[in-house]
This record gives sequence, C-alpha cells and structure tokens, in this order.
Amino acid sequence: MRYYELTINTKEADSLLERVVSYLPSPPAQQQKQTSFLTLEFYTEPEKIKELEKKLKEDSLRYIILAKEPPKKTLAKPIRKIGKTAKPKVELKEIEKKLEEILEEP
Repeated sequence: MRYYELTINTKEADSLLERVVSYLPSPPAQQQKQTSFLTLEFYTEPEKIKELEKKLKEDSLRYIILAKEPPKKTLAKPIRKIGKTAKPKVELKEIEKKLEEILEEP
C-alpha cells in the first residue's frame, strides 16, 4: 500500500468529499481543511488511484494527487545530563605544603 495526498478546491470539496471517501477502501488517515483547498492523506493501492482519477475527471474538477512518503514516527531526543566539571586531583604533599605555609604566617 502507498501513501497519497489529494488536494481539491474547497468550493467543490463539500459535494465531492463523501464520494471520494467512498472510493477509498478505508477512511482517510488525516483530513485537513485550509483556506482554499481540502487535503486528504490516505493509504491505498496504486490501482485504486487510477480509478479515483477517472471519477474525478468525470466531474471536471481541478485536483492533484501526490504519492508521498508515509509520515515517520519521531522519537524524543534524549535529555543530555549536565555533569559536574572535573576538578584536578591534588596531591597530599601539595596540601601539606599549603598548610605549612598558612601555619607559618604570623
């Protein structure tokens, strides 16, 4: 089965919508109404598209049918953990030396 998109003028869409849906084997996956066009996205066999185009031409409608890639499922990006900044390790001798300097000061 392939994924298609059909776009027609909205003035003609109301009367045609029910007939187009009846041509398809199952209800459309998504229906969008925009300012001046109606877009239906659906899955069907390529042979059914030829039949649909024939019926649309009989009604003298302006339309376009596009074969599309099916929508891809997107996964959420993982949240990056903010780690603590690595502090350089200090040698015990350096600590003792610092302590001696501090204790020797008057």
